[in-house]
Amino acid sequence: MIAVPRIPEVQDGQMLSTNLVNHIIKRTEYAADLLGQYKLITGSNTSLKQKFDGTRINAELTAVKFNIVGSAIVGGVRRGFLYNGSTFTSIAYPGASDTQALGVSGSNIVGIATVVFQRGFLYNNGSFIDINFPGASNTSANDIQGSNIVGFYFVTADQRFRGFLYNGSTFTSIVFPGATLTRAHGIDGSNIVGIARVGVQIRGFLYNGSTFTSIVYPGALETFAHGLQGSNIVGYATFGGGNRGFLYNGSTFTDIIYPGASDTETFGISGSNIVGTALVGGVGRGFLYNGSTFTDIIHPGATRTDAFGIDQH
Repeated sequence: MIAVPRIPEVQDGQMLSTNLVNHIIKRTEYAADLLGQYKLITGSNTSLKQKFDGTRINAELTAVKFNIVGSAIVGGVRRGFLYNGSTFTSIAYPGASDTQALGVSGSNIVGIATVVFQRGFLYNNGSFIDINFPGASNTSANDIQGSNIVGFYFVTADQRFRGFLYNGSTFTSIVFPGATLTRAHGIDGSNIVGIARVGVQIRGFLYNGSTFTSIVYPGALETFAHGLQGSNIVGYATFGGGNRGFLYNGSTFTDIIYPGASDTETFGISGSNIVGTALVGGVGRGFLYNGSTFTDIIHPGATRTDAFGIDQH
């Protein structure tokens, strides 16, 4: 580490000498070196907080915390999980043959469970609340932000999947114009992303409450949009040789491909962190991607792990 240089006292209006400027530069180099070493120790999940006390600005480094939800197959049974970066906590709907945790916001988690039929749920601190679209035979709760939940439901009478927005008391259907299938997968503020089948093609979409905008990866057979934050959308595109994850900023697609994977699918985004699933050697593994590095998320004892949602705080 660079030795800490002392900076002589500077008076208002004082002319800066060459030596004084060099002192300032060395001090800056020291701070940069310290920051680099801290990030090497804590990894990339660090942020710089600035605090103004009226006379000066202080800065402190803090580790970014996050919650990740998903599902894992253990002993042939799929169960949901919450992962905080070090510990996995199982989420199993009572009596369900299958539980998947799909979205997270604070202490609230949404997902799906199969008990005779597929039902959506809201989970908080050990308690499950069913989320079932009225008159639907199946409901999936895919993402949550605050009190707003998005997902999709299936009506047996017309064999159609439709998306929905649920605000805690009222369901509102979301149907892409001309689509035979609509599913809502992610929400951020007033914006919702999902997928729609128009003709034989599945495309992603962005919906702002009044207008749908198609999201189609150039040259892809199908495009799936799953998560968003601000102007950034994540999902995956299907090609003849498999699936590739992507980050889309409204104009440009950037590929996200897990090294050595035959398929990469991205599902959730929070800050600079993206979660998804990669198929490596025929085995599905969850991952966290920070823009440069992939970190495996593998539930202990699982034959497959999927990471679906993330909430950074």
